[in-house]
Amino acid sequence: MTMTIIISEPDTKRLFDRSIAGYRSANTDLDVAIDAENWGAIHQAQSNRELHANTIALIINMYTDKPTEHGAQS
Repeated sequence: MTMTIIISEPDTKRLFDRSIAGYRSANTDLDVAIDAENWGAIHQAQSNRELHANTIALIINMYTDKPTEHGAQS
């Protein structure tokens, strides 16, 4: 599935791009932490991933034209 949104504010676009990169990095960190069975690092990576996911969701919700119902599927 592809979604196209236009983010007109440079600061918001920059935050969105950083959050995408941070989310991907946190996924990599999580894989490494799981392989090492490092529970502290697992917790930190999950927290970082959650923070970036929430930021991404907030920005997408701000810039999406048409709201969808909770739980709706297309």
